[in-house]
Amino acid sequence: MDILATIGQLDTSIQYTHRPTVKVVIRDNNKILVLNQGLLPGGGVEPGESDYEAIARELREELGATVKDVMSLGTVVQYRTLLSKKYVINGYVAALDTIGGPTNPQNEREAQLTSRWLSLDDAIAYVSRSIEEAELKPIDTSDSQGKLYNLMTTLEFLRVAK
Repeated sequence: MDILATIGQLDTSIQYTHRPTVKVVIRDNNKILVLNQGLLPGGGVEPGESDYEAIARELREELGATVKDVMSLGTVVQYRTLLSKKYVINGYVAALDTIGGPTNPQNEREAQLTSRWLSLDDAIAYVSRSIEEAELKPIDTSDSQGKLYNLMTTLEFLRVAK
């Protein structure tokens, strides 16, 4: 996949752990699903798992959802210095097939997901505002760095999905 963006700076003094990840822009007619103030559903790809298998598992765990017509958008690389991780995030766009099935959240954050269906233009504006708000706060913890970088990743994928 083409690299759409690199977020963060490579620090050669850090030995990064590689973390393959998938994120999905889910379409339902003319609406896009946005989670928790501007994030996309998805998560880590487990060893031996394909991106498509990870997408199916993550969407089932987080949303009780299935998708169809999955197409690649590109890759965003994040250098998360506060975690010493290099996230290689493959982005996809897919059509919603079903939602509302049983979920299996893997942590408290997944159990407390909030969702909104927005037009693509509204989703881009919403995520842009969330980035502006996140940039006003100190980026001094792995959570604050992760939130900002993941919002920036969402924006890249939404722009390509347009």
